[in-house]
Amino acid sequence: MKTLAITAAAIGLAVTATPALAAAGPAAGNTMNVSLAGIDLDTPEGQEMLDQRIDRAARDVCKLDRVRTGTRIRSRASIDCYEKAKASAKQQVAAIVEKQRRGG
Repeated sequence: MKTLAITAAAIGLAVTATPALAAAGPAAGNTMNVSLAGIDLDTPEGQEMLDQRIDRAARDVCKLDRVRTGTRIRSRASIDCYEKAKASAKQQVAAIVEKQRRGG
């Protein structure tokens, strides 16, 4: 499935902080593209690399690792944003894989 890796690299992913969190999260509505360049989704290593890129992008866009004054505890809004952003990215990956499987 080398074609998948090449085509997916051209498409990329967008990790999005959901608009539903606009009032609750500082990064709501922000997006970050995740490059699929150099990733072969047919291998476990490639899948792990993609998971790491998605995780890093979701942490950045949702400011999950941002230290809040007076506490080390992550805000519920940031955690929710992170979880939804990762789920959204995984859905996008599944759609790309399915499209490629169908020959599109």
